[in-house]
Amino acid sequence: MAHIHLFDRTTDLLKIDLDLRSRRHMLLVSNVANQDTPGYQARDLAFKGQLARALKRPDRERLDGVRGDLTVNTDETVGNDLNTVNIEMEMEKIASNTGNYNAAASMVAWKYRMMGDAIRGEGR
Repeated sequence: MAHIHLFDRTTDLLKIDLDLRSRRHMLLVSNVANQDTPGYQARDLAFKGQLARALKRPDRERLDGVRGDLTVNTDETVGNDLNTVNIEMEMEKIASNTGNYNAAASMVAWKYRMMGDAIRGEGR
């Protein structure tokens, strides 16, 4: 008897993508919130590396440990207070990350609609 897989590799990839983008958003928002904190160094998620590592893990372990791969901006000091937050750059990253998150969420919604249609016998 053949196994039926409701969730394929694409769905797994989209779940991981959404989780990583959500975590990245929190880091970027934290950078914006700390733009006036002396000595604060802007952080970001090394997204591509995290995604690649998550895809190589077995299903139950995929998202364990993806929190640790951060990049810290130590190169660009914006002010005399050693703060490295560049607000324009952070806002651009937030906008790009949000657009990518929304695109992945739309794909997930489409996949679930298609599964619902198949279950109800409504072919398109």
